[in-house]
Formats: sequence, C-alpha cells, structure tokens
Amino acid sequence: MKICARGFTLIELLTVIAIIGILAAIALPQYSEHLLKGKLAEAISLLSDLQIRQEQYYQDNRAYSDGMRPKGTPSPFVLATCTAANASQNFFCTTSCATAGGGQTYTCTATSATLGYVYTVTEAGSKTTAVGGTTYSCWLRGSSTSC
Repeated sequence: MKICARGFTLIELLTVIAIIGILAAIALPQYSEHLLKGKLAEAISLLSDLQIRQEQYYQDNRAYSDGMRPKGTPSPFVLATCTAANASQNFFCTTSCATAGGGQTYTCTATSATLGYVYTVTEAGSKTTAVGGTTYSCWLRGSSTSC
C-alpha cells in the first residue's frame, strides 16, 4: 500500500515565511512614509486655507485677523477642534494665527502633537518648517529634509 503524503514540508514553509518577511521589510517603511505624507498634506492644506482667508479679511478690513475661534462663533476663520480621541486622525491639532503691527502682519502656525513638526506662514508668504530643532525655509512634504 502506497502512502500519499499531503501538506507542506518544513523547507517550503520557511521559504514562504522568509519571502513574507522580506516583502514586509520593504513595504512597511514605504507605507509609513505614505501615511506621513498624507498627514503633512493636512497641515499644508490648512495653512494655505488660512493664508487665503487672511488675505480676504485684509481686503475687507485693511488689517489681518487673529480672531480664530471654534466652530459656531462669528469669525472669519473656523477651526476644527481636536480632542484626545481624534488626535491621531487630526495630525495638526494646534493651529494659531497671531498678528502684529496693528494687524499689518501675521504668522499662522500648525503644530503636530505627535511628530514635532511646526509649519508657519507669514503675510509675506514666507513658509518654514521646524522639526527636531532645525528650521527649513520651506514646507517639508515627507521625512526627507529636501524642499
């Protein structure tokens, strides 16, 4: 009587595990970078929107506004509120616009609670990113330090 063996050998199983490990080692860093870029795009979009709203407010009032208020209160700017429950989805929770010089200048800032990125924009269009104690003269769009 001939016995027919069914199943996988140990070598086949170890080969599959090794292939999966290699693919995971390549894919996971790429996926993490993709997520980071998506969250950084949130800050860039938020500050670009605030910059446009500041210019619109300036056209009507001849001064920039620092009157950023939560949703439901009268203001030219509406901020999304961040809580601990949604802080991981809303990468840039702390956002502020400060004016100086009688409302003739402003600096808007978006700060990350998780990675330490700080994006700023001024009335002159100057855009900076501060991360890890280093300030770059552009908005970084990923973990690389190239503009």
